[in-house]
Amino acid sequence: MPRGVLQYDSLRTVLQYIEANKRFCLSQRIPAIHFPEKAVPLKIDYLRFTDLGVNINSTIYQLSLYRDFHQGEEVVDSFQKENDEDCGGLNDLDKFGFQVPINRTDLVPGEVVFGQVINENRNFEPNDRPSFPKSHQQNDERMRRYYEKHLEIYQIALMRRLEQGDPEREETPTRAFPWMIRLFTDDELLAMAGPVRQELTEEELEEKLAVFTRVPTWYLEMIITLLRYCLQPFDCRHNNRPLPFTPLIQLTIKRKDQVERIERYPYTMKLHEAMRKLSWLMFGGRTSVVHVHKFSFRLRNVVLRNPEGLKIRVRDLWLDENMNGRLEALGNIIDESSYPLEVLTIFNGEEEEVDPFAHPVLTSVPKLILEGFKPDDMTLLLNLRNEKVFFKYWEDFQTFTVDDLLLFVQNILAARSPVGVRRSFGVHGEDLIENFLNQVVVQFNEIRRDRTAGIPMGNYSYLKVFYKGVLTSVREDRPQITRWYVTMTVVEASLD
Repeated sequence: MPRGVLQYDSLRTVLQYIEANKRFCLSQRIPAIHFPEKAVPLKIDYLRFTDLGVNINSTIYQLSLYRDFHQGEEVVDSFQKENDEDCGGLNDLDKFGFQVPINRTDLVPGEVVFGQVINENRNFEPNDRPSFPKSHQQNDERMRRYYEKHLEIYQIALMRRLEQGDPEREETPTRAFPWMIRLFTDDELLAMAGPVRQELTEEELEEKLAVFTRVPTWYLEMIITLLRYCLQPFDCRHNNRPLPFTPLIQLTIKRKDQVERIERYPYTMKLHEAMRKLSWLMFGGRTSVVHVHKFSFRLRNVVLRNPEGLKIRVRDLWLDENMNGRLEALGNIIDESSYPLEVLTIFNGEEEEVDPFAHPVLTSVPKLILEGFKPDDMTLLLNLRNEKVFFKYWEDFQTFTVDDLLLFVQNILAARSPVGVRRSFGVHGEDLIENFLNQVVVQFNEIRRDRTAGIPMGNYSYLKVFYKGVLTSVREDRPQITRWYVTMTVVEASLD
């Protein structure tokens, strides 16, 4: 066999066992393996797309816009934190520095739109956390005055503070990003054509300055710098000044238990075009179906910048509300070989427009996980014929009652459900579960053993009912809480 063919086949064999993110990295660094890498089926454990990013296994790729301020420009820590740690800005910029919402209407074949593609509020809304104004606000006189007049009065307050001395000056917090105190009404802004000192009486000025009596000096300095940022686009537009920074496209790569990596590129394309390019580098040109174990599609409004022809075979699908609409949107992406799924997790909306429980994708899946809002009609849940169903309705008003749980017991017994059928419920409080198990013993004349009760069903099977508590963390900075689960499962009866 020719040596070249052997090398190529060996490479294909090795690539099959390399983790997806490492394959992407190797393909970019070694051009010679680019085509073999695209030809070998790609396997991914977890996949999630966003407007400007993608999660693959334990790695997150996030695109954003970074402002590289020119030498000599003052940049306060809080704004630099927003620029660096929060992945920069998720908007494009025009030539004056006004923010432009990412384009969700420019589509090419293969890309998928879900939800609202135009989601921009063009009404004037004062921002209590000063940020760069939007492009549609560049002619908004009230917006410009909002920043301009507040800058003036904050500067007056700081000047007085420094003139009077500041013996108890506090250090600036390392992670401060303060809220701004709003001092002018909309009517006052529209009426103020001149400087603050001219437009306000001495009494009105003193009344507004009194608000700053107890605020620290660092707060005044920080808000002043932030307001100057906000006025920069107006200044660049009206006075034809260059931007005080160079905009760059930033790619942030976060890997679990590793140092975050940041790459920056010239801003020669819009962010949605950069996302299109990133998606192509990862998934474009693949000749076989991408194997994805778990695929999450939960954003309410998103454009998936998938290259044309991308097909994924999914085993575990996570969907948010409007399951029917989401499955329709994914129709050309999810390969038919995915069905029936192994696991389906759906978040029920408070008011679902279409009943999701009758969809064949849901009825055919052996393991179903339901989250969100419990439907008012309990028969929808009782009539589910999936082998395993996990109900995770955690809100207080959504929890299952003792009577609800007894209905499920009666339903399983009446249907003579086969071995393997399982229903698991998230419930609030051990007292409710104790009450439920005692009711099971009374109604079915059975013996309870600690946290378990069993009900014979005939045909060498019985219904095992038990519960357990699981410690879990809602947030890292809060103590763990116990979540309680009741499980009903049909098991084989012992022959002795």
